[in-house]
Amino acid sequence: MAVELVFTERRSELTESRAKNYARLHERVAAASGQVVGEKHYEDVDAERLAAASSIVLSGSSAPWSVRDPAELDRLGEAVLAAGRPVLGICAGMQLQVRFAGGTIAPSSSPEHGFLQVRAHDRSDLLRGLPAEVGVFQDHDDEIVDLPAGFRVLASSPACAIQAIGDPARRWWGTQFHPEESSAEHPAGERVLANFFELSGFR
Repeated sequence: MAVELVFTERRSELTESRAKNYARLHERVAAASGQVVGEKHYEDVDAERLAAASSIVLSGSSAPWSVRDPAELDRLGEAVLAAGRPVLGICAGMQLQVRFAGGTIAPSSSPEHGFLQVRAHDRSDLLRGLPAEVGVFQDHDDEIVDLPAGFRVLASSPACAIQAIGDPARRWWGTQFHPEESSAEHPAGERVLANFFELSGFR
C-alpha cells in the first residue's frame, strides 16, 4: 500500500514555483510516512487508487474556490468519502474536507501569510507533542466558517478560529497551516505529519 497525495491546485495555476512546493510536500510526506507516495492531480482522481491507499493527503492550492468547477470537486469528494481511508487535509485540502462533509468555507477577513503563532487547544492526537503556542507556516485567504458535526477544533489563531480539525471516527484530520513547511527554527510541521501517519496506523 502507498500514501496517495492529491494535488488540489488548478492546472492553470501550476507555476514552476508551485511545482517545487509540491515536490517538497511529496518529499516530506514520504519521509514522515516511511511509505511509497503516489501522486494524482485532483482532476484525474482515481477512486480505485484512493480506496487502495494506506492514507490520503489533500494538498493546499492557491486558486480561489470561485473559479473551480463544482462538479470536479464533487467527484473528488465522492471518491474520498467512498475510499474510507485516513485523510490529512492541508490548507485548501482541509477546506475541501469540510466541504465534502457539508460545512462552509468563506473568504477570510484577515488572510494569513508566513510563519505565525497558533494556539493548540487539543493536543491529544494530531497536535500531540506540540507546545500550547507554536509557530507554523500560513498561506491562506479563505477559512472555515461552519464546521460539520463530528469534527472538533484542535487549534486557532487570533485571525482564524479554525486552524486545525479532527474527526477520529472518520479518521480525518486537517490543518489550515502548512506542516510540510518546517525548519530547524520551526519544527512543528514535521511532528504534525508524523502524528498523522501514526494515527493512520502506518508508523
